[in-house]
Amino acid sequence: MTRRILPFLSPALLALLLFVAFPMVWVFRTSFNELAEGAYIVEAMTLENYTRFLTEPWYLVNTLWFSVRIALLATAISVICAYPVALYIAKTSGLQRNVLMALTMAPLLIGLVTLVYGWIVIFRGGGLMNSLMIALRVYDQPVRYMWDIKGVVILLVYIGTPYIVLSLLDSIERINPFLVEAARNVGANRWTAFWKIVFPLSTPGLYAGLVIVFSLNFAAFAVPLMIGDSNTQMIGLVIYREALLNNDLPFASALSVIMVSVNAWLILGMSALAGRLILSRLEAKR
Repeated sequence: MTRRILPFLSPALLALLLFVAFPMVWVFRTSFNELAEGAYIVEAMTLENYTRFLTEPWYLVNTLWFSVRIALLATAISVICAYPVALYIAKTSGLQRNVLMALTMAPLLIGLVTLVYGWIVIFRGGGLMNSLMIALRVYDQPVRYMWDIKGVVILLVYIGTPYIVLSLLDSIERINPFLVEAARNVGANRWTAFWKIVFPLSTPGLYAGLVIVFSLNFAAFAVPLMIGDSNTQMIGLVIYREALLNNDLPFASALSVIMVSVNAWLILGMSALAGRLILSRLEAKR
């Protein structure tokens, strides 16, 4: 069986080695090098690049913790936006479902740079966002979205929501609709039926979406670069500045390793939390 499958897996394994494993090994090795005068890299085995970041409170607070906070905020808002959309699409069929799915996936079908430029037009002072909010009397004066963290969060939510919708749909469509109907028949309102039945049973899809979206938000680069101000300190943007503007590849590599490691630990933490929530609800039902 293994011999039959191996020829089909070989191209995929080769691609993973060439474009994932080897670059990560190179980045990891470079993170231990030193930077000499004139932006020359000196082969070494030092932890200076890691200690420079991990022992400096400014980096920990204004880069690492700031990136985690923005990623968590954008991911949480994406979840809140995704659930109603996924629940509605799950009840549709035919042409209506196809149209809704196409609209949901539209942000994923457009190049990221093109997408950001479109939102720049919406975010500018006299753009659609401010004009609409003023017309609806949400506020009286134009609000600054460009070169501001508000615009970054809105765009991260816009990009991340479709991933969570698609992940939730698979789980929601597996839920027996008679369970919700039975809960409504015994007096449960819509919120109770959702919280007690739909939410626990859709947790696997929710977790899959959270992993994807949080990882993208935490490592975001293009969005904060084009929408955020010049002092935005999200870790992906800091890595870009250190590598290409300051020519400090060893420090940028160390930041990359730290970013991947923190991301992995946070995902493991979310996995453990999701597992506990599922087990606790199963035990409560027993």
